[in-house]
Amino acid sequence: MTFAGDPDTRPVLATPAQILAEETLLQLLDDPALKNVRAELYAELAATPRGQTKSGAATLDEAMSQWTNSLVMAEIGNFLPTPAPVWGTDDTPREWLGHTLPGVGTSGDNPDALYRTTFLEGDRRYEVVGQFDLARRPAQLNIELHRGNKVSPPPIDLNKSDLTPLASITDRDLQIAADGSFRITIGPEPESPVHLLSAPGRLTLGSRDMLADWDQRPSRMELRPLDDVPPGTFDPAEIGKAALRDLPPYVRFWAKFPELWFGGLKGNKITPAQGRNGSMAGFMAALSWDLAADQAIIVTTDPIGAAYTGFQMMDPWMISANGKQAQVSLNRGQTAPNPDGTFTFVLSHEDRGVANWLDTTGLAEGLGLIRWQAAPAGATIDTSTLVREFKVVSLSEVDALPDLPRVTPEQRAAQLAARVEGYNKRTL
Repeated sequence: MTFAGDPDTRPVLATPAQILAEETLLQLLDDPALKNVRAELYAELAATPRGQTKSGAATLDEAMSQWTNSLVMAEIGNFLPTPAPVWGTDDTPREWLGHTLPGVGTSGDNPDALYRTTFLEGDRRYEVVGQFDLARRPAQLNIELHRGNKVSPPPIDLNKSDLTPLASITDRDLQIAADGSFRITIGPEPESPVHLLSAPGRLTLGSRDMLADWDQRPSRMELRPLDDVPPGTFDPAEIGKAALRDLPPYVRFWAKFPELWFGGLKGNKITPAQGRNGSMAGFMAALSWDLAADQAIIVTTDPIGAAYTGFQMMDPWMISANGKQAQVSLNRGQTAPNPDGTFTFVLSHEDRGVANWLDTTGLAEGLGLIRWQAAPAGATIDTSTLVREFKVVSLSEVDALPDLPRVTPEQRAAQLAARVEGYNKRTL
């Protein structure tokens, strides 16, 4: 298995397409016309009920930035001369390749997932060649083929069948060689033992490397056309025009999404667990918080033997804060277990020295997600097992709990430093 460049020295995610996409994004963000459209949308959303709440107003500028970056990155993916995976979605800024890329978010983006997206033509043939670092392999790799592309999200109806992927696999479906390499084909007719069957029209190939520990590394992946098709043109001016056209409906879609997501959660609530389809098969529970300064939420979960579990906090627009600056998410490798193997988390404004503390980053209101993926065979949706406890308590009650795993200030500082180091490994 060979890759473009030296696979021993080239950063896994720093492909030529990635470098081109990021440099173009930074160039287009300086366009005055794009800034004007963004400002108009900001004013529109600031007048909405969510935009007029204290927490919604405080985070709207960042949400607008993330959605703008996300839309422009998707437009760039559509214009690449040859289809290629691009690491786009990531709410945390990254410093690499000689620049700082701001957050590129949409909604509920998982800090433990490495999202890569490629836009394809469904009547053509492709192959994906990849390779795992077997010593630091991700907990799960999900690959899905969907109709359409990210520039034009589907109508907001979470029950519509068109949200089901055309084809989906996980790393458990791959034929992985002794060196960690694998191959997948894509097209209208089966080409190999591991094949994603396509359909006519514009399609999206999405992948997620799920990191249950930030020492794990994303897989190396390249997409190669199998049909002889001349490369397209790459014109930043045309990309800019497309972004100006598509940004308003794109932003309005994602800004409205929290109103319908899990029924529009508000207050201090948690939903029953629900299943997920496609390659993301597993379970998810959502929650909302509306906490006073002296309050906290205690949540105890059972990992049920899933290879990946994660708990993340989000603002009212469903954007996560910078995961390198604050403990706004915890995965299995970052969580201290209880003696019985369950996990107890404390959500609060103030750090009371609980090991599994999740930081509200000063927001009175927000949302959260708990995920279980790569669950053992036979696991079923049982909310009473998956979520053992959810209750609102006072900070004094948190202090009085005798069995919570706790940390010293020095250990907390080490936790936060480990987050920075672990996150930065993605760009090595």
